[in-house]
Amino acid sequence: MAKIALNNATISDTTAFNHIQYQQFDNGNWLPKTTEAIIKGTVTSTVTNVIINGKAPIIQGNRTIENDTYTLPAGGVYINGAHTNAQGSVTVGNSRSVFINGKSVAIENSNVTTHAGTNCKINGGVSSTVNIGS
Repeated sequence: MAKIALNNATISDTTAFNHIQYQQFDNGNWLPKTTEAIIKGTVTSTVTNVIINGKAPIIQGNRTIENDTYTLPAGGVYINGAHTNAQGSVTVGNSRSVFINGKSVAIENSNVTTHAGTNCKINGGVSSTVNIGS
């Protein structure tokens, strides 16, 4: 059975390649470079009229709050690309036709698209007692 995702559920870390722009001095010149960022985040529920295990359930379309982490090589100087409080969204709820307020209820492993366009899944913060399916 699928566990319903609840407010502040976590998303799996995902890698956005070439997401961070920096420059590095090499042979007398500053060269533009890029590196990857690891995106971490949680999902915020907009449901106000249903409570499960003391929290609001997440539905398709709810937004994520995401932060990028990255490491520059020695001598690298940051230019652009890091995000804090960026937003992605839950793109797929459940396949069992269970809805709240007309929107598909998100479950553990529901799909999320990040602010960088990468895909990940809801992987934590789910109901311990309410499931979808048999």
